[in-house]
Amino acid sequence: MKAFVLKSHADIGYMEKPYPTLLKPHGAILRPLFVSPCTSDVHTIWQGSPKQPNLTLGHECVAEIVSVGADVVDFKPGDVVIVSAITPDWSQPDVMENPAHAGRNFSGHMLGKSIDGAMAEAFYLPYVDKNVAHMPTAMDPDDALMCADVMQTGLTAVEEADVQPGDTVVVMGIGAIGLASIMAAKAAGASRIFAIGSSEPNASIARSLSGVSCQIEVLNYKTLHCTLPAGLHPLANSTGSAVVNYVLQETGTKGADKVIICGGSDLSLAQAVDMVKYGTGVVSNVMYFGADPDLQAEEQEALARLRKETSGMQLNQTIDGLVIPKFGIGRGMAGKTLKFSLSRGGRPHLEKTIRLVQEQNLHPGMFVTEHLHGLDQIEQSVYDMKNRKAIKISVDLR
Repeated sequence: MKAFVLKSHADIGYMEKPYPTLLKPHGAILRPLFVSPCTSDVHTIWQGSPKQPNLTLGHECVAEIVSVGADVVDFKPGDVVIVSAITPDWSQPDVMENPAHAGRNFSGHMLGKSIDGAMAEAFYLPYVDKNVAHMPTAMDPDDALMCADVMQTGLTAVEEADVQPGDTVVVMGIGAIGLASIMAAKAAGASRIFAIGSSEPNASIARSLSGVSCQIEVLNYKTLHCTLPAGLHPLANSTGSAVVNYVLQETGTKGADKVIICGGSDLSLAQAVDMVKYGTGVVSNVMYFGADPDLQAEEQEALARLRKETSGMQLNQTIDGLVIPKFGIGRGMAGKTLKFSLSRGGRPHLEKTIRLVQEQNLHPGMFVTEHLHGLDQIEQSVYDMKNRKAIKISVDLR
């Protein structure tokens, strides 16, 4: 069968692979109907850690079940399902409280990472009873496809932030995950959302979600001009960002109740810390901070020297890290909470996401701004995501 694979670092293309087999009685063979390339696929190809050669890519998928193992209870051949992008290893004893990292780091991110993914004529999925959900018959395919990863991740960000009714929320980044976080934060009862980003039509979509119960204001960090509110210490804004000044100004210098990081730069964390309130503020991050290979190499060399020497030598300043401003965390006593999360995933959270979309009449399919058809268009879709030619892309494989 034909599959779209990562041959080696930064080398992608199509190849023929054997048709998958049922490896375990809890597994299933699925035929993808719709797939969507993810920025995580871009990271895997061009930035990620080494993967097995000729790994089939793809983890955002609506599929039809072809065959199931003897232990599968809730699904049968012919069922159309949404496949969770995060597929935990349900054999691990700590999986219920730690689904994304049970047994080992990032164990939940198997599909298209440590096992062959969905960008093929067919693929194998373990623990199918716990990793997929029935696609509601009336659900639009684009909405369903966005539930697989985008809405699940946006909802995870909001859950980790513990957004409450009446909260003022900042969403940094208005890509698909940021837009999904806006949807989920509004559904959770946020009364005001500042969405930070500059791209169209992303900003237009964000503004369209505004309403009487929740005002959404898009802040273009490229054009916004705002000075630090009078009376605040200059270090209250460690990066000098006009966005931070504006949020502090609009919240009476208290800061936002919750800040959700879905995009930005390596300064995003510092900015989030500066504009979340003291005592109860939560910063919830679901953004991938790309590695700097040069800094990582220097860091490893410095650590190697430290292991050899006993003179108390300090690690140099070339650590591949992020900045947390001392003033912004009250010199360590601000009472601000920082969370860094992978999407929760699995069937329970996927079904919760689907219910949210249906009950709140949400339409995350609006994030899909490009439609392609056929397995031979997957490569184009990946490059279009890499080059930011679309918010999200649906590739119809039927």
